[in-house]
Amino acid sequence: MLNRISSFHNYQSVQNDFRRQENKVFHNQAQLASGKKLLSPSDDPLATHYLQNISQQSEQLKQYLDAIVLVRNRLEHHEVVIANTEEFTDEAKRTVMEMINGALSPEDRQAKAREIEELASNFLNLANTQDESGNYTLAGTKPKNQPFFRDNDGTVTYSGDDYQRKMRISNSLEMAMNDPGSKLFMEIENPFGDFEPQYELQDGSHLLLDKAVNSNFGDTSVYKVTFVDMNTGKFGYQLEKDGSVVKADEFDPGKGIDYEGVNIRVRGQITKGDAISLEPRSTFSVFDSFKDAMELSKSSVSDTSATAKLHQVTEEFHAAFIHLNKARTDTGARLNTLDIQEQQHEDFNLTLAKSRSKFEDLDYSKAVIEFNENSRALQASQQAFGKTKDLTLFNYI
Repeated sequence: MLNRISSFHNYQSVQNDFRRQENKVFHNQAQLASGKKLLSPSDDPLATHYLQNISQQSEQLKQYLDAIVLVRNRLEHHEVVIANTEEFTDEAKRTVMEMINGALSPEDRQAKAREIEELASNFLNLANTQDESGNYTLAGTKPKNQPFFRDNDGTVTYSGDDYQRKMRISNSLEMAMNDPGSKLFMEIENPFGDFEPQYELQDGSHLLLDKAVNSNFGDTSVYKVTFVDMNTGKFGYQLEKDGSVVKADEFDPGKGIDYEGVNIRVRGQITKGDAISLEPRSTFSVFDSFKDAMELSKSSVSDTSATAKLHQVTEEFHAAFIHLNKARTDTGARLNTLDIQEQQHEDFNLTLAKSRSKFEDLDYSKAVIEFNENSRALQASQQAFGKTKDLTLFNYI
């Protein structure tokens, strides 16, 4: 009975060794066929955990890279729109400067007015531009709403908001893909300081406001400067605040006019009786500049006050040009940031690929050696099994 048990145990042991070796060979064959070192999580649980983390990071990087492509397309379109509006403001400035020419006939000025009107229409169309998805580029975070509307009197209003649409392009960075139209076209820094001039000039006058600033930020008063002849070869001035005279003195062109934080400087040739009203205004809308240019084009070339306002409009178009140029530069900086961030993602993606390869890819030379060793061990197990299964006591009787 003991001999029978011992023979069965030996038989079972050799059979188990044979199966183990057979499984090893099959595993080596599967590795060589797939090129992968890990065929199941049980092969190396720790390495499998690392690979799962790498896969998650790779997927996150793919999403960021896709986001960068989308934002780049939006910003490139945005940059083209700004560049075109920038060109229109420059062309409008040159056209208005030609309108100031006193040698122009009323018909010539009307021709220039039609050019301004065409530029204004094209400018408005650009401000309402849409992307390939039908979204309004300059509507802030309301891309389905048309941002700009022009009333019957030529006044343009904005129906978007003042925010930017943003998209995350890395764990720590969101990138704006547009600028609201209100910031681009309706909140341009006033080139004359804190006031808008309204002129009441005498015939032949060439007086213009140079700069008027107010250090009292809460002051919303309207000021008016009237120049008078002092019969000494110099001019004097009378300064009014909200209709009341607050100062009168001899005018010094080098110092300008100072009164309780308000500083007023003028340039050009003063004529007795010239007056400039100053209404508070820190920013202006380029749409208003187009509107003013078209309205002032109807005035006579001999109207000195209208001509002074046309000079103002040229300064506003120049300020708008600089403002839009800065906006385009900012867009270019964002595109540059996208390029840098994209390169960083690609570099990190390469690092992840190397890490994945280290854990996952098969070392063929090592795998072939292991396969040959396991194959030889399997052959030995097969031979041992073949001899063991025929081994009984009857062989020795």
